[in-house]
Amino acid sequence: MYLGFILLSIIILLVMVLIHELGHYTAAKILGFTVEEFSVGFGPKIVSRVRRNGERFSLRLLPLGGYCAFYGEESTDDEQKPKKDEAVPEVAEKPQNADGKVESDDLLSYVMRSKIEENEAATVAQKPTTVPARLDKDGNAAKTFFEHKPWKRIIVLLGGVVFNFLSATIFALIYIWAVGCPAPQISDVYADAQGNPYNELQKGDIVLAVNGHDITVMTNFNELVQNVKEGDTVKFKIDRNGKIMTVDVQRKKIKVEDKDGKVTEYVGFGYTSQTEFINANAAQAFTYCVPYTFKLSWSILGSFGQLITGQVPITQVTGPIGSVKLMADVTRADWRNILILLPLLASNLAMFNLLPFPALDGAQIVFTIIEWIRKKPIKRKIQGIINAVGLVTLLLFVLIVDILSFAL
Repeated sequence: MYLGFILLSIIILLVMVLIHELGHYTAAKILGFTVEEFSVGFGPKIVSRVRRNGERFSLRLLPLGGYCAFYGEESTDDEQKPKKDEAVPEVAEKPQNADGKVESDDLLSYVMRSKIEENEAATVAQKPTTVPARLDKDGNAAKTFFEHKPWKRIIVLLGGVVFNFLSATIFALIYIWAVGCPAPQISDVYADAQGNPYNELQKGDIVLAVNGHDITVMTNFNELVQNVKEGDTVKFKIDRNGKIMTVDVQRKKIKVEDKDGKVTEYVGFGYTSQTEFINANAAQAFTYCVPYTFKLSWSILGSFGQLITGQVPITQVTGPIGSVKLMADVTRADWRNILILLPLLASNLAMFNLLPFPALDGAQIVFTIIEWIRKKPIKRKIQGIINAVGLVTLLLFVLIVDILSFAL
């Protein structure tokens, strides 16, 4: 059974990659770029088909990403320059005598040589001087990726990120509409040494609002109570078996004794809770889906910043393998978690690819902007080396974090 959740998680990741690469592909087709290969996954090909226009579509073994390769994208500066060391064929001079006339004893060979040269010239004239590897939709020689204007290349590079954001918004709409907003449902209320409950809440109560602020996907419960200090009293709007009411709850020092008689002391509201979902209607879903997507993206960007600055340890980061396991675990716990994961994963993929790290879309956009400003590109060979080093570094990083997540 658990294997099924693993396979479902892998399929979800492949769908996210497919959406991203489809964004590149769509922008490229609109702007007239020539696509060499559209691939989901890396490594050996599982399935591969070539269309009549020369585009190859592939499904590869390792579902760790994908790519949309463009015609001439891998070309270097040297390939675009004329070769300087090519030998120039010498033209054999016709044998002549002192008067400038052709010698009679070599007349036959001269005639034969002239005839051969005429035949060769006619053959060359019948052949096209250049045979392009790919043709555009009008039948002309296709432009390479780098022959297109910088602003067009930037749009194509941003296509994957845009599609991820659009899909995250759609997934957020589905999640809010189908699942709703997470809210705390009271599981138990603690009592003091005299047996008096710390508050007037009851088991099964669902908290709907705090001090008049409704709990939504944009303002969760923890955010609404994070600034409440010890001794402050807040008003909880609750749903008690279908009856809506307001209860005053004070944040105070709580003492809890476990089964072994050990006493734990903390400052809080004196209850335990589990997550319940408040139903949202279509209007709320359409209202919150876009800002919720931006909220997710901003939190992901903040997480990247905390990782870079060391505020978040590397042991809390997971690679593709760890992500698949985590997705399988949370999906197994509750089917609704699938709908929660979809907008999160889509936003994560978008923000990750925007990072200006070699081999990612963000770095290619930076290279293109530099070329646009300088009016000449950074040497393609240098870009290739930087991207290759970046890709290897990225693969090693995700491998290390996966190993650490399982080992620690």
